[in-house]
Amino acid sequence: MTILHSDANCFYASVEMVENPSLREQRIAVCGDTEQRHGIVLTANYPAKRAGVKTAMANWEARQKCPDLVMLPPRYDLYLKYSRLLRRIYQRHSAQVEPFGMDECWIGLPFEEKEAIDVAESIRRTVREETGLTVSIGVSFCKALAKLGSDMKKPDGLTVLNRGNFREKCWRLPVSELLYVGPRTTLKLYEMGITTIGALAQAPIDLIQRRFGKNGLMVRAFARGEDLSPVAPNDFAPQIKSIGHGATCVCDLHDNYSVWLALYELAQDVGHRMISHEVKAGGA
Repeated sequence: MTILHSDANCFYASVEMVENPSLREQRIAVCGDTEQRHGIVLTANYPAKRAGVKTAMANWEARQKCPDLVMLPPRYDLYLKYSRLLRRIYQRHSAQVEPFGMDECWIGLPFEEKEAIDVAESIRRTVREETGLTVSIGVSFCKALAKLGSDMKKPDGLTVLNRGNFREKCWRLPVSELLYVGPRTTLKLYEMGITTIGALAQAPIDLIQRRFGKNGLMVRAFARGEDLSPVAPNDFAPQIKSIGHGATCVCDLHDNYSVWLALYELAQDVGHRMISHEVKAGGA
């Protein structure tokens, strides 16, 4: 079994450029609405990134970095359409395609590495021809390293991380590059003197377990190439363990009544979702 991880490059911005080719020569970013307090960069194309624009940067800061930046509002229905197109291409090659967000998927292949690389090249070529987008693909023996590989060569790249080369290629990388190692975990690891993936891989297992529990053991296993999690099949539907809802208010809430009203509205929405889920489950 070989696993691919396919990641669409600058997905939202790339879709906008496919839909409007005149944008290709410009620095563009898809941004949330500043007036509605969602004023951050969601993604930017590579010319904008080279000018200093980064994902999650405030819109005003992005404009300072790149005065000629073209800011576009997100069109999620359009991005979902392209996400489905990508998934259909992957499903031509495998019955195991597991989404990881709108623009990324793991693809399980019952092939050895050489055949899997041929499939990865075919996917990259087909995506370019049929959608106008590009994808970067990691090829590996486990999901965590396939994901890491897809990040290593962008845009439109292919990286192979196998049992013989992953230590040389990955262990010098910052520990923050590893799947599920977010900013807080990175900071805690840095405080322990663990700054690279290799340092995490070689850290004493009892030390990591005491500090981070089972999640620490999980990311340490990722660093060591010991991720055993399978790629889910195409028709897999995970069990719902929780139901929640959130909202960004258009202004700050300064009094208790406003806070209570906002919480009441959120609770109402969660209640409706729970009832809807129970009805669907009962009718299944």
